[in-house]
Amino acid sequence: MQRFGRRHRPFYRINAIDQRTRRNGRVLENLGYYNPMDPDESKQLLLKEDKIKAWLAKGAQPSDTLRDMLGKADLLEPKMRAEWEADRATNMNRGKCKLALKRVEAAVASLEKLAEDADVTSFVNTGKKSLTMAKATLSPAKFADAEKAADAAEAALSGAQKAAAADKPAEEPAAAESE
Repeated sequence: MQRFGRRHRPFYRINAIDQRTRRNGRVLENLGYYNPMDPDESKQLLLKEDKIKAWLAKGAQPSDTLRDMLGKADLLEPKMRAEWEADRATNMNRGKCKLALKRVEAAVASLEKLAEDADVTSFVNTGKKSLTMAKATLSPAKFADAEKAADAAEAALSGAQKAAAADKPAEEPAAAESE
């Protein structure tokens, strides 16, 4: 995709180019355009389907952005479409893993705040282990493992809150006796 237009008003030409040339290098063939600023959505994207299919049959490799556009327009060959769908599923799972990681980070932050007032170090360690597990799930996009880590961190947080609540009433009468 060659970028044209001016600042904050992009316009892209979809071209077939040699992979060894730069983005705005010599064009082999024009395959359409993408104008994201056009208010009419039907006029935003023009794809010359027959030329695109011919280039894909020759072995042309679309960029990730163009592959998404071609996949949504149902112009990808079966093998390439399967790869595109697998990549989309991986990216969706990676997003879910990031949400689970945020849950773990929030639980660990709460655990560390509780650790300042009460002795809940074992719960904090459990939370930190869950954080390490959740971070390890991002790259391979293992959503089930990320959810397990988030659940373990939240369980450690609830256990720490119960332990802290059990310690507080025992400390208050001792403080009253010393006066």
